[in-house]
Amino acid sequence: MRYRIERFGRTRFSAPVREHHFELRIAPWDDAGQRLTALELTVVPPAVAGVHRDCFGNQVHRGSLMSAHAEVAVRMVAEVETLLINPFDYQPVTPTRELEWVAGSLREAPRLLDFLLCRSAKVPDLAPLAREDMTPPSYVPGQPVLAQLTEAMAWVQETFEFDPGGVVARPRLADLFEGGVGNSRDLAHLFVALGRFWGLPARYVRGYLDPAYFEPDDEDEVPRQLPQISHAWAEVLVPGAGWRGFDAARGLLADQTYIRVAVGRDSDDVPTQRNTFKGEAQADETEDKLDVQVLGASG
Repeated sequence: MRYRIERFGRTRFSAPVREHHFELRIAPWDDAGQRLTALELTVVPPAVAGVHRDCFGNQVHRGSLMSAHAEVAVRMVAEVETLLINPFDYQPVTPTRELEWVAGSLREAPRLLDFLLCRSAKVPDLAPLAREDMTPPSYVPGQPVLAQLTEAMAWVQETFEFDPGGVVARPRLADLFEGGVGNSRDLAHLFVALGRFWGLPARYVRGYLDPAYFEPDDEDEVPRQLPQISHAWAEVLVPGAGWRGFDAARGLLADQTYIRVAVGRDSDDVPTQRNTFKGEAQADETEDKLDVQVLGASG
């Protein structure tokens, strides 16, 4: 699919700041799974700008504003073509050899250990969080990994409630187990933790969705159009397939309707905007608007 993505963000400060350095992670990836065909980025006030790749491969646009200012606005317009039509289309590994495949991948690319060994409050060890009514499924040796991960998504949906309008992620995964309700970021953290609990490299993904996902639900008593917002899902290293996306919030495998923007060990690695500046001010208001439009099928 081909998409046009327009994103506008404005950050206001309670008092003027200076020597403001910021990083943006808002542009879609350009890799084998999707092609970034156009990108325009505008910052007001104009900033000394640059671009680099961080240690996870994310495209980072950076800027510096040295003089005093009370707000900064960023507008991005991008066009991207997504290519993963069928996430099940790959040459599978014999189930009894899948863990051997994972071990070989870790030997060949030790950086993958970042996505296996890392633990944090948002992606902790799952064992201590297990409760009688919320016990995570265990990995069964010799059974296909992809099938087990698909079943695990069903467990997430049966056990937790997805709040599509939730904008504030929980600081601890333990809070999700206590409340039973979370947004896409919370459920993505849960699925990342599950993959690592099984001994599989797993990473957090932030990105954009096809606009159809935000259309009114016919099952709602009062159908309502949801505002387009960034979405989060997990990617797990599936033997024979490589990284495959699992949207535990919606119970779907990521396909060409998912647009990857940034990946990390958890959401702390992929902030939309990171700021450092001089001054006593606080960012007291943030405006964030997203518009994803379908341009047509790939072709």
